Amino acid sequence: MKGSKRSARVRVSGSGRGVVSHAGVMLLRELAEDTGLVEAVTDALADTYGGRWVHAPGQVFADLAVTVADGADCVSGIEVLADRERLFGSVASIPTAWRLLQRIDAEHLPRLVAAVGRAREAAWTAGAGPDRVVELLIDIDATITIAHSEKENAAATWKHTFGFHPLLAFLDRPEIASGEALAAILRPGNAGAATAADHVQILALALAALVAASWLVKIRSTRALTRASAAAAIVSSFPSVKRMSNVTSRPSTKPSSLSPALSPSTVGWLAAHAALRTPIRS
Repeated sequence: MKGSKRSARVRVSGSGRGVVSHAGVMLLRELAEDTGLVEAVTDALADTYGGRWVHAPGQVFADLAVTVADGADCVSGIEVLADRERLFGSVASIPTAWRLLQRIDAEHLPRLVAAVGRAREAAWTAGAGPDRVVELLIDIDATITIAHSEKENAAATWKHTFGFHPLLAFLDRPEIASGEALAAILRPGNAGAATAADHVQILALALAALVAASWLVKIRSTRALTRASAAAAIVSSFPSVKRMSNVTSRPSTKPSSLSPALSPSTVGWLAAHAALRTPIRS
C-alpha cells in the first residue's frame, strides 16, 4: 500500500501581513483592458470632454463595472478600489464616476453598446463564448430593486416595497450561474411585469448586443429563442417580434421545464483572459 504525501499545512495568522482583499477583481479589470473595452469606451465618450482627462473614461467605466461585480450596489462602491492604490493604481473619485455616467446620453449610448459588443466578441473569440449551436436562448424577466430613500423614478412596487422594477435580458449560459447579461431597462417600481412595449424594447436591445459581437454574424444558421415568464406580454408583442429577422418567439409558462439548448462551454472567462494576455504563435 502506497503512502500519500501530506499537502502543505495551512497557517492561519491574525497579523494581517501580506493580505490583500479584493485582489480577484484585478482579473476583471485586466480583462476589460485586454478585450479593448477600456479603449473603446474612451473613444466613444472622448468628445464629451473639453480637454485631457485625469482618468480615462473607459477606465472609470470599467472600474464601475468591476465594482458592481464585486458586490457594490451604488456608485460610491468605487471607493473599495480607490482604497487599494497599490493594487489598482489611481482610481477615479465618486464625483468623477457620477460625471462619467451623466455624459452617457441618448447620442452616446449606442456607441457604448457597440464598444461592449466588440469587447464581447474579443472575449468570445478567445474562448469565453457559448458553443456554436443552432439556437441561442434569451431569458427576459423583471426584478425588484429596493430603494432606501427617495430617488428619481422610485415608486411603490407590487410587493409592497419601494424602489425600481427593471426588466433584464440574459443569454442562457448553463456554465454561468446567472447567464450572461445582454441588456436592461431601468423602470419605476410601479411598472408592470407584463408590459408588451417594454418586452419589445428589451428584446431589441438584447439582439443588438448579440449582433454587435460579429462573432455571431458568421453563424448564419443561429436562431434566437426568447423565453419570458410574462406570457401575455410576449403574445401581445408578437407582431413586433415577427418584424425582427431570424427571431422565434413563443410564450413559456414553465421555463424551468425547458432543457437548456446550450451545452456547457469547455473554456471560461479565465481561459479567455489567459489567451488574450498570451501571444498566439503559429
